[in-house]
Amino acid sequence: MSGPGNSTRSSPAVRLLSARPRFRFAGWALSIGLALAVIGFAAAAQWKGSEARQDYTSSAQQVLAAQVVGLEGEQKTLRDQLAAAERQVQSFQSASAGSQSAQAQLNQQLASARLAAGLTKVSGPGVIIEISDSSRPVPAGENPANYIVLVDDLHDIVTALWASGAEAITINGERLVSTSSIYGVGSSILVNTAFLSPTFRLEAIGPNGLLDRFLANPAWLSSRVAHRIDAFGLEFATQQAGSLTLPAFVGNTRFRWAVPEGS
Repeated sequence: MSGPGNSTRSSPAVRLLSARPRFRFAGWALSIGLALAVIGFAAAAQWKGSEARQDYTSSAQQVLAAQVVGLEGEQKTLRDQLAAAERQVQSFQSASAGSQSAQAQLNQQLASARLAAGLTKVSGPGVIIEISDSSRPVPAGENPANYIVLVDDLHDIVTALWASGAEAITINGERLVSTSSIYGVGSSILVNTAFLSPTFRLEAIGPNGLLDRFLANPAWLSSRVAHRIDAFGLEFATQQAGSLTLPAFVGNTRFRWAVPEGS
């Protein structure tokens, strides 16, 4: 036991108990400081990351926007080129259509001219006329030429056919045109450049009733051949034809002296 004069000393247990509150307070302060430091670091990192991400996003958007603008410009250029090409194609088509129309008109005119000139094969209704030498015996003292078909007989028949409305005529397949010739050469008759002999077959294309008009035409009735048929018995036959096909003229159609007026 200590006396009154001795100094009072605390036991180790008392010192330990009195030191614990200060230690606990220091630990809590350190923990709070560390926590705040961590939070601040995280906030700073997050802020910096957000700023960097925002910078990156803005930069990417600018690149994409530039690309979009460039693509839109290219698309507009292509559209303009396509429109120009379409207009050019339409222009070519219009010019081609006009050219084709003019060509078709010229071809039609050429076909009409060839038809009128006898240079085209033709078909249509018409008549068939055959004439041949007489089968009668030639009386003594008679001229034998009276009993055969002469070149003038063919001339008369052809003239009457034209006058009756015939549009195309052949003699034994020889097409008659404006330059055709019918000549007597001995016992043969020269038509164009072909020597023909009886029986002579004339085919003519024309409107319905051509045969009736031919037989009633004054050019036939007053012809010498009509008289010779009765007088000397030349063999003569006619027939209406529902459809005939006449060949085109084959020969020289050039003019030596005749030229278009104004040439």
